[in-house]
Amino acid sequence: MKKVTPNPPSSPSDDNPQLPPDVIFTVRPGLSTEAALSNASEMLESATVCAYDCAEQLDGQRRKHVLAVVQMIEIAQLLVDEALNRECPAA
Repeated sequence: MKKVTPNPPSSPSDDNPQLPPDVIFTVRPGLSTEAALSNASEMLESATVCAYDCAEQLDGQRRKHVLAVVQMIEIAQLLVDEALNRECPAA
């Protein structure tokens, strides 16, 4: 049996399937590794600044906890920066 009507043209929403309603954030499809790592690096830098600002307001054990978080953020920063350097070496 032959089809009488042609298929409708694809719409932009066909390219981006609907996400489940419980998904709040997502990474843009096709985002380059360089862009993803650069954004992650910038977010980690911001987190470091926020944590240091918070640590300045604290004393004792709480300050030590926040500074431990700073160390973890900085280690993550080193890993992301190394991955970025490997993926996109500077000329």
